[in-house]
Amino acid sequence: MKRSQINWLAILLLESLFLVGLSCLPAKAQPPIFGIGAKTLGGRFTWSDEVVYQDWRVQKSAVVGHYRLIDASDRRYTFGTLEHCLATLEEVKQKKQLAPLPKDVVIVIHGLGASRKWMDPLCEYLTEEGGYKTVNFGYPSTLGEVGDYSKSLLSVLNNLEGVEKVSFVAHSMGNIVIRHCLNDINSMPEADRPKLTFKRFVMIAPPNHGASLADNFADSKLVQTFAGEPLQQLAPGKGWQSLEQRLATPDFEFGIISGGRGDDEGYLDEIPGDDDILLSVATTKLAGASDFAQVKGIHQNLPKEEQVQEYALRFLEKGYFISPRAKQPLTVASGE
Repeated sequence: MKRSQINWLAILLLESLFLVGLSCLPAKAQPPIFGIGAKTLGGRFTWSDEVVYQDWRVQKSAVVGHYRLIDASDRRYTFGTLEHCLATLEEVKQKKQLAPLPKDVVIVIHGLGASRKWMDPLCEYLTEEGGYKTVNFGYPSTLGEVGDYSKSLLSVLNNLEGVEKVSFVAHSMGNIVIRHCLNDINSMPEADRPKLTFKRFVMIAPPNHGASLADNFADSKLVQTFAGEPLQQLAPGKGWQSLEQRLATPDFEFGIISGGRGDDEGYLDEIPGDDDILLSVATTKLAGASDFAQVKGIHQNLPKEEQVQEYALRFLEKGYFISPRAKQPLTVASGE
């Protein structure tokens, strides 16, 4: 194994251990774990959002399969069946007079090994600078497979009461979750599809053709423990061909932001051309994109980069990253 491979593996393991450790921190001086009013971690790594309304969330446990309702401060309000949590949320809407959702929202989605908290700065930027209502979708990215996350996203879409138009901003594997969900929707009878119009989609460092580095570690039980089934699904030599068949290319405006060093070598020798430490620039590209932009930066930090946030907002507002004249539409993606 080359030094760069060892360094990448060390980064992955340390990051995974840190994220998993956070999810296991005890809540001292808090009510019992199933107590009403208990402060939670917001479902960072073991819960999927099924319904999101003004930051109140009905979530499903990836471990035991039961549901809970948490408030905007991540405190447990109730738990039990899906029907019970939905009914309680309706009561909360009336009792607390929660404001209706706007007609336009932006759904923001994190990537593999992260949580929705990682996307908070981007959400805040889109709200403060663009006036957008964001729905920060969380899912247990290492405790299932992409199809499971797609189902949870579809549930959120189906429960956006009063919303008419939806845009997306996603990082890394979050883009694959959206593409899977779009394919699922296209496969449904027209009458069963969400009554929504999809407006624009910003892909940040998307593994649109899999992740070649995943092949290097797909057989490692240690890495598999932390990365879960998606590691196999994103590996071109393993599950990618099967997964790719279930991904739609958006039929509405989408743009791609890629990271890297800005040269022909990138950060890792194992990845051809420029790369962001995890993905090559080429593999992020997808034919049909109305604009493409590359920024200098590493994969995991891209959603927090100011330039990326500016580009994302501009594309949501105007359909380009820099200017109409500087647009770089992709008719044929080099990664294909």
